[in-house]
Amino acid sequence: MSIVGADLRERLEPSFLRAEQRLRRWLVGQAALMLILGGCSAIVFGLLEIKYFYALAVFSGVANIVPILGPIISVILAGVVAAFDSWGKLIGVTAFYFVYQQVENAYLTPRIMKATLDLPPLAVIVALSLGGALAGIVGALVAVPTAALIDVFLDEYRGKFKNGARSPGDTGSTQ
Repeated sequence: MSIVGADLRERLEPSFLRAEQRLRRWLVGQAALMLILGGCSAIVFGLLEIKYFYALAVFSGVANIVPILGPIISVILAGVVAAFDSWGKLIGVTAFYFVYQQVENAYLTPRIMKATLDLPPLAVIVALSLGGALAGIVGALVAVPTAALIDVFLDEYRGKFKNGARSPGDTGSTQ
């Protein structure tokens, strides 16, 4: 805030505080997704009687913070452990992850992010797709919080011109 003038600081500070709150809510939503995957993994791995299922479930939940790569590493690790017992357990682990990823990507993530960030589910899906396509794993990781930040600043922009005080092309001078 020290790099902008006092007149802009008054206006930017509330926007940055709103952005901070939305990013905190994103972390809460991400933690919820991690807990859901960890809990579901513990139940399924326990029912399949996979060795070290608690550790595998915790790893699955924690790794879920990294989009794309986290679930891939989780399914490989759980699959290797399951394959040492039987092919049936490997198929069970693979089927669980396939179904869970479909449910998470199409249902859980958009709705949880809508509830925590107040972003439409379509915006979340588009942000994740664009972030992953443009910058890979890191892009997918920061896509949703970036979309929330853009939304905060778009709200500020719309508020600036909404009351009719100024229009985007108006320089503020009268002739």
